[in-house]
Amino acid sequence: MKNNILILASVIALSSVANANSKGKELFMAKCTSCHTIGKPSNISNVVAPAIKGVMFHMNEEFANDKEMIEDHINDIVLNPTKEKAICKSVRRFGLMPSQKGNITKEDLALIAKWMVNDLKAGYGKKEKHK
Repeated sequence: MKNNILILASVIALSSVANANSKGKELFMAKCTSCHTIGKPSNISNVVAPAIKGVMFHMNEEFANDKEMIEDHINDIVLNPTKEKAICKSVRRFGLMPSQKGNITKEDLALIAKWMVNDLKAGYGKKEKHK
């Protein structure tokens, strides 16, 4: 009986994490893709911000894949961007991302950050060749 309860609790916990991650992707698609693509864009002439996979590559490198530190950084820099906090060299090309205060709630941003850290595969950085 105890094992069944533990299994049920684990299934419920995993499904709530999956649901939160799904919501994070949904929010990213709704709130972030007006500027960011997920992966390398097919047409770079209209690009106004770095691909988020490239951003994640640099964050993983900077924070040694520490998910908590990366989430904290995302939650901070999106609302309070500064050149000192910028990790990606693409800030030279695109400039500093404008603060998203008033455009996104802290709760929604936390879900996006969690999705980025847990589900988004980093890539398109200097160590990965473009396809």
